[in-house]
Amino acid sequence: MDAGVLDAAAFPATDRDLWLKLVARALKGASFDEALVSHTDDGIAIEPLYERLGEASPLLRRQPGRPWTITQRMDDPNTVRATAQMTDDLSNGATGIALVPADSPSAFGLGIESGHADAFLSAIAAKIGERGSIRLESGDVSLGERLSRLSATPNARPIHFGIDPLSAAALSGSSAGLEDLPQHFSVLADKANGGTVFNSDGRLIHNAGGTEAQELAFVAASLVEYLRALDAAGSAPEQVLPAISLCLCADQDQFLTIAKARAARLVHARIAEACGIAEPVAAHLFMETSYRMLTRRDPETNILRNTIAVFAAGTGGADEIAVLPHTITHGIPDPLARRLARNTQTILIAESHLDHVGDPAAGAGGIEALTDALAERAWEIFKGIEREGGLSKTIESGRLATMIAEARARRTPRPIVGTSLFAMKQERPVTVLGPLRPATNNGLKPVRLDEVVA
Repeated sequence: MDAGVLDAAAFPATDRDLWLKLVARALKGASFDEALVSHTDDGIAIEPLYERLGEASPLLRRQPGRPWTITQRMDDPNTVRATAQMTDDLSNGATGIALVPADSPSAFGLGIESGHADAFLSAIAAKIGERGSIRLESGDVSLGERLSRLSATPNARPIHFGIDPLSAAALSGSSAGLEDLPQHFSVLADKANGGTVFNSDGRLIHNAGGTEAQELAFVAASLVEYLRALDAAGSAPEQVLPAISLCLCADQDQFLTIAKARAARLVHARIAEACGIAEPVAAHLFMETSYRMLTRRDPETNILRNTIAVFAAGTGGADEIAVLPHTITHGIPDPLARRLARNTQTILIAESHLDHVGDPAAGAGGIEALTDALAERAWEIFKGIEREGGLSKTIESGRLATMIAEARARRTPRPIVGTSLFAMKQERPVTVLGPLRPATNNGLKPVRLDEVVA
């Protein structure tokens, strides 16, 4: 192919007014907005065409020169199986392990029993290697302290301790106790080895049916709540901010997921600016594929949903990604489902080399506009939470649960391939290793989209 055909000068100048006239002719009297403009669940308009931004600044990962961490969940209740799974994961591409106890907001009916945690911690510390990453998905401070003692060596692996009383409060419907946060920070901050101590975690909001802006607003509000509690105890914001992971869901809406990841970095930077931090450290962004998007019927379609979600999270700038196996809606995933979840990421890094690209969406007019609109909408919701006295009070009052329920009720049901669209008459059997635990939480709970439309 002659490269000259790609020269912009070889094409006539474009004119938006002329384009609009051609569009009007094609629409034959139909409304432009009704036919070509769509809207997100937050009411943000998505136009059919945008101009490229010439002066865009990329929003990069905390360590842009390194691949994102391929995190694999350690959540099988069977201790022998879980340890074998972890060994297999680390031998075949995983670079991080997330220990998911049964009481975690991210357990989804799986999870390690608390009495077995010590054995797992020793196994993880022995096998993860110095460059591997460890994530705790429980917020159990004693668990974090025990893990820190196992990892108290020079150049030890990063640890994300996952302290997050606000998500736990939203899940259980109880109040959040923040009075011990300063003590947790003083004990664990020096043990993180470049990891983080706290989670500002919007995944529960997403999986319970919240919008993208609500998910981001919850992250912002919890971030500020932690900063405020630690500032009162004498810990400066520039010390605390790098010790907080931002946690989001990635789903099959590719552009919206990319924009949400980028908007999280804008919100983080805005909070850092408000705290007077001149040169903030980039946020550590952990993304997990959406539970809400996964289907029970025709679960193989979840493999494709996960692939799009990981692509979007990786190109959106996630530092760490975890993939929920495609059969998790049926029971404890078997080795094949776990392997497919792991290799979804490995292929995108080892074969597609997506980790070599820093924020490819920078300057793309549509995604830049969506990023800014999401960040602004999230900021408005965040300010409303602050006017109510902060996130803890919004949770305790029941206002958060009401807000999420209203968003879920407003959502227009969309076609789900294999469930409401092109469904099979006879479902194939699905191989799992055992049943899931029933949900016992009293507050927000995950609600899959296929449960709404089925």
